[in-house]
Amino acid sequence: MSKRIKQARLTIEELHELKWLLGGILTLLSLWALGSLDLNSGFHLTFGIVAVFAALIKPQWVAAIPPVFWRFAAPVMLVVVLVDFGFGFINFFPPLMRMVTLLLAYRALAPRTRREDLQLVLLCLFSVVVSGALTVSLLFAVQILLFTPIAMALLFVICLLDRGPEGARYLPDWKQFSWGRLIRRVWWVVDIRVLAWGALLFAFVVSASTALFVLIPRFNLEQVIPFMQLQAEPKSGFSDVVKLGSVSEITEDHSIALRVDAPSLQAISSTPYWRILILDQYHGGEFRLSPQTREFRRQERLRSISGWADWQVPLQQRKSQLWTFYFEGGVSQYLPLPGAFQSMRFPTHQDTVLLPDLHVVGLDVVPQSAVSYQVEDLQWDVRAPASAAENQAFLDFSIGSEMEDEDLIRYPLTTLELNVNPQDRARLTQCNRNLVGESASLSVAEYSQLVTNHLRGNFRYSLTPNGTNETQDPVVAWLTEGDAGHCELFAGAFVLLARDAGYPARMVVGFVGGGWNAVEDFFVVRNSDAHAWVEIYDAQAREWLRVDPTPGSSPNNPDLSLPASFEIETGMSAWVDSLRMQWYRRIVNFDQKDQVELATSMIDLGDKLLKALSAQFKEIRASLIDWIQRPFTRGSFVSGGVLLGLCVAMFCFWRTRFQWQHLLLRLLRRPQGLDPIRKMAARLLNRVQKQMAELDLNDPRMNTLRDALKELEAVRFGPAVTMEVAKPVFAMAKRILRNRS
Repeated sequence: MSKRIKQARLTIEELHELKWLLGGILTLLSLWALGSLDLNSGFHLTFGIVAVFAALIKPQWVAAIPPVFWRFAAPVMLVVVLVDFGFGFINFFPPLMRMVTLLLAYRALAPRTRREDLQLVLLCLFSVVVSGALTVSLLFAVQILLFTPIAMALLFVICLLDRGPEGARYLPDWKQFSWGRLIRRVWWVVDIRVLAWGALLFAFVVSASTALFVLIPRFNLEQVIPFMQLQAEPKSGFSDVVKLGSVSEITEDHSIALRVDAPSLQAISSTPYWRILILDQYHGGEFRLSPQTREFRRQERLRSISGWADWQVPLQQRKSQLWTFYFEGGVSQYLPLPGAFQSMRFPTHQDTVLLPDLHVVGLDVVPQSAVSYQVEDLQWDVRAPASAAENQAFLDFSIGSEMEDEDLIRYPLTTLELNVNPQDRARLTQCNRNLVGESASLSVAEYSQLVTNHLRGNFRYSLTPNGTNETQDPVVAWLTEGDAGHCELFAGAFVLLARDAGYPARMVVGFVGGGWNAVEDFFVVRNSDAHAWVEIYDAQAREWLRVDPTPGSSPNNPDLSLPASFEIETGMSAWVDSLRMQWYRRIVNFDQKDQVELATSMIDLGDKLLKALSAQFKEIRASLIDWIQRPFTRGSFVSGGVLLGLCVAMFCFWRTRFQWQHLLLRLLRRPQGLDPIRKMAARLLNRVQKQMAELDLNDPRMNTLRDALKELEAVRFGPAVTMEVAKPVFAMAKRILRNRS
């Protein structure tokens, strides 16, 4: 019989088509991962994704490109990369990743040798791992789980295509190509054993990666490799310079900015105001952190920060309650804190920026990925103590002369500076006279309540303000001619009125309120909760009083605070966000202490499992002995019959396993070459041929082995036979193979 009846296989052409498909999918996955990095490479990513996707949909377009194009494309791309590195030499990492993006697109589209196929796999792996390590996003887990099986399949196809020396570049003939036909062909020829081994290998890779994650010491990749540090752009309303409308623009973004693992829902006693940054200087519709204020900042590399020296948590209120913050990247350089705290700790050492007089904590750059930090014993105060430097400066000013030239003004006197023309100053003064009248000197709280009542009574909240114009200061114009505005206008108007009346005041930007995720029990603050409010200096108490003049945010009396009330988030969106919170808890905030605890718990779990299995085995053994020793009853006969029936059923299934496999393959419409009887014959043939190769030609057993070889070849390569016909042949072959002596 002919020996050419073999298992169905893909042709060389089909293998190259499959390699092209897998390489394109892997490239798209890598470009997706790179898209999470803030690299200013939108054009590169868009070009790469569109080009690769189009090549996958219509590979005929790539086949139509002449080979000379690829020869000139490489040097042109090299020139582009060198120019990019030249302009971005100081910030080395973004040009590097843009180069990787171009290389990915080039390698995915151009014809490839085996070595270039492996380069594509390494480039994709580098892209996914680096983007995941820098963003620490939940998407990284999804991307790496998708990358692993696709890369394994691609490497398997590469091995099938070229097991010898380096081959030439090969581009399939795409004229009559159809993805549907290729997928059907792959389905017909795929071997279940290969899938099983691939699944086991995938499980091993995941298990090994998990073990390495648990065992390897924690470190900050950006600090170990400094050039990989990415600086994102902050939200416009949370930077050192805030224009009118910048904070309100953030409110249109409903993505999550901050997650807080609170001790309990009851621990949030009042509406939380998450202070991010203090803005002390005003000019032409912009509030900013003045250059003089920056002289008060300290830059230190720290892992833990003690509470503020002048804003301590009272001893009787210290409960050692821990609050864990997960602040999303790309929001702000400064970290949200609602008030006083006992201590603050980062998972690793961080390059921090401290402004103790403003009670502000920040990082040296805007982080690209989420930042986690833990705070002990938070306070929710409406008043913050002024620093000694602030108190002394205001005292000196109160007994001194008028402020000198604005270029010489230093913080905190910048909180008294108006920077408006005389006409606008006169309008502010007139407005204050209308508010205060002939009243004697008002306390800070009384004046704040008067201004808040005026603003809330005469203006309504709107994201589309009116009344501002280019000829006047925008805040003064709105105060005198408008009737609708956003929170920056309410806060800005209050600041200018207070300064005109002689009260130091400054704008504060951050978040107000939030929601409670009932699925995983944590507090959620969204970008739509962005807000601006005011802090006004109380000279008698030597404190900064928080005032929120925007309608609906707080009581008119600034010394009162509303009880905490926020939305309870449930449903699918809350469930999805709870997954991200689990990622932050277990991955982002995973430190050496967690490593020890997890390793200890895994060892304890293993011991408990072994003890449980041992106890279960002893219990089964004791039950079996007891069942045998007991007198036989009707129940015993029923149990024994069921047990015997199960044994007989398993024996019958094993004896007819080839018939079941044959039926399954027919249902799956497999080609004849995958007949399980032929597979068994092939395995026995290999064993017989191996044993014959080990024996001498004059060995008396060679005759019986030759007879078995002929019978097995007839089953393997001859006409299809039933299991009843093949079974004696298999039994004879196994008996001969067992009889080695």
